[in-house]
Amino acid sequence: MPTLLAKWTGGISWASYYFFVWTWLGLFLVFRLLQQLGGTRLLLLFLFFNSPEGVLWLVEIFKSSASLKSSIVDLWRNDHTIELIQTPGGLMFPSHIESFIAAPQHSLFSWLGMGLSLKIILSAGQKIASNTAFLIACLLLISGLHWSPLATLGLVPFVGFMVISSNTFSLKTTKRSAFALLSIALMALPILIFYAGHFSIFTQQGWWWNFLKSSHDYLLLFVFLALEVGVWGLIGFYLFKKNLVSKLDTKLLSLALVVLTILAFYRYGFFNDLARRACLAPTLVICWLTAKHLIPRALNGLTWERLFSIGVLCFCVLIPLKQHLRWLTSQPYTTIVDKKISDFTPYTIHYLDRYHSGQFDVVAQYLGRPQSIYMHSFAPSQPTTPKVLSKAFYYWKSTFKLSPFEKQALLKHKIEKLYVKFFDVDWDGVSKQAIPKAVISFAQSPPVPIVPTVFITNRSLENLTWGGIDELGENIATKISQICHAQRQSFEVDEIQIDCDWSLTTRSKYFKLLLVLKTKLTQSGLSTKPLTLSATIRLHQIKFYRTTGIPPIAKGMLMYYNMGNWKTPNAPNSILDLDVAHRYADYISDYPLPLDVVLPIFRWGIVYRNGKFVSFINHLTTKELDNTVFLKKSPYPHQYIALKNTHAWGMTIRQGDIVRIEECRPEDLIISSRLLAEEIQNSKVTFALYHLDSLNLSFYEKQSLFQVFRAFR
Repeated sequence: MPTLLAKWTGGISWASYYFFVWTWLGLFLVFRLLQQLGGTRLLLLFLFFNSPEGVLWLVEIFKSSASLKSSIVDLWRNDHTIELIQTPGGLMFPSHIESFIAAPQHSLFSWLGMGLSLKIILSAGQKIASNTAFLIACLLLISGLHWSPLATLGLVPFVGFMVISSNTFSLKTTKRSAFALLSIALMALPILIFYAGHFSIFTQQGWWWNFLKSSHDYLLLFVFLALEVGVWGLIGFYLFKKNLVSKLDTKLLSLALVVLTILAFYRYGFFNDLARRACLAPTLVICWLTAKHLIPRALNGLTWERLFSIGVLCFCVLIPLKQHLRWLTSQPYTTIVDKKISDFTPYTIHYLDRYHSGQFDVVAQYLGRPQSIYMHSFAPSQPTTPKVLSKAFYYWKSTFKLSPFEKQALLKHKIEKLYVKFFDVDWDGVSKQAIPKAVISFAQSPPVPIVPTVFITNRSLENLTWGGIDELGENIATKISQICHAQRQSFEVDEIQIDCDWSLTTRSKYFKLLLVLKTKLTQSGLSTKPLTLSATIRLHQIKFYRTTGIPPIAKGMLMYYNMGNWKTPNAPNSILDLDVAHRYADYISDYPLPLDVVLPIFRWGIVYRNGKFVSFINHLTTKELDNTVFLKKSPYPHQYIALKNTHAWGMTIRQGDIVRIEECRPEDLIISSRLLAEEIQNSKVTFALYHLDSLNLSFYEKQSLFQVFRAFR
């Protein structure tokens, strides 16, 4: 309807305004239905309803080593979405506010459909229910298959219950049912044609136990079921035994819990989309029953009933309340609040236009094969402007001396520049100042232009006084200039890069240091051309840029690696974890600075003793560990267990030590490259690999890195 109105009036550019009005109209109808079903009590509960997952916040605070005040401040300022199994979508508790923000088109349909079904179920036996049950069922299923098929699956059991409860079975009704089913099948034909050309890029489908990797994961699944299903089941059982609920309410609650349980055990879609959409209908049923039965117990029940009811409701309301309150602050979580209505495009048109050409994105798994008849006939084709790409490597050694193999790699991949680490800046406890360390020396001249890169430790900024920032900025600029002019053939540079993982406490000092560096570097005479100051950006600084801040630089270098906690033995891959990366990817396009990007090609082994980190072993491979006699393969992925005390890799290995391998597979690099090409919006991009080393390069087959570079288009 909104796109049709836009076509009749001002064209497709008006569609976003019609969608805005259409969404608010749907929300108004939802509120009107809820008002009729449960009054103001249900309306208020609907706004703040969740599973009682707030109890997990208490566990998080208890486990934290920080003070109670710091833990609470952290919970308030940062996103603590509870995703028990850390994969995209994972085991996430249903939330009305999260569902509406993420996918209003699915949420509104589910709430309206479930609200209508509840009204008819509650009026069973009346003439209005008898005459309208089949009509409503047909309309819901037909519209649902076209509008929101996954949400419709969660609604189907309740629509069936609505039809059964209408008590209209007869020969006439049977014929009408057969005609209704035939109508649904015919009207759903376009959807069936669409799915005929559909395929999933990822095989994220199947029973959840196929995705669980350890006994700890099974425990988390149990916790998830206990909080999402078990709590309501126990409350319902108690009320039923006390004859405090009707048989109809008991049946509806039982049906809702069965649907939620089935959804919790089966996974479909890259972001666990089936469970996240289909759970909307049964969750609304639980919300309605909670408003009807649990709130009165909290207000008028016995002392222990009242305390228990209030406790459950409080744990339900904590997370939605935080999300609502954050919208009233200057730094809400979502990245859409600073955009205008006209910035949005119609959902289907936007994604078909962007992804149907075959470029990688998880959204494409729901759009179909690019060569299918459906996509060829209906998807709009709009060629994208190709990016101006510069290829680069990082060079992270203390002596600049390229091997013949490394020089050949620069020529083979047509590398245009090198990001060369000139020195580190670290805090010296003796002199009480930030000083340069590991200063580079040039044994040969670089064969391509270089970008001097300086790594600054966060503790340098923590210990640095405000008065020392100007001095440090001048010292860094002077040191860079000295290194550049100390060569036999001094070279000009047109970009300087600063690498620092700043924190909230050091942000102000770091940003002031960058401003000082801008001035000092311009005055240094390093280049006759305008000098660009860039800085590295981590993924968490992309997602939470309103909190972490935007550095005062010309452009950022997105470090698309170091995504996990390498101190944890069971981390999947702290270097490059696609599951973690995809949770941040959607925020990249909204970052307000131009971005270059660097992907990792290094690998290492990590040694753990008694569950604690001991050391890194660079360049270690799975093949090497498979052939190591004093190690045996652990049941956990990529882990090996030492069978005896020995000395290897320049260190002492003890019996029982764990060695975990982390490698960057070519296919993961290609996937990341394609995704980043879609998300990064600036037309001029430097695409770099970290870092240039013969051992790193030789790990990959001849064509692998070509494919990685080629994928970024």
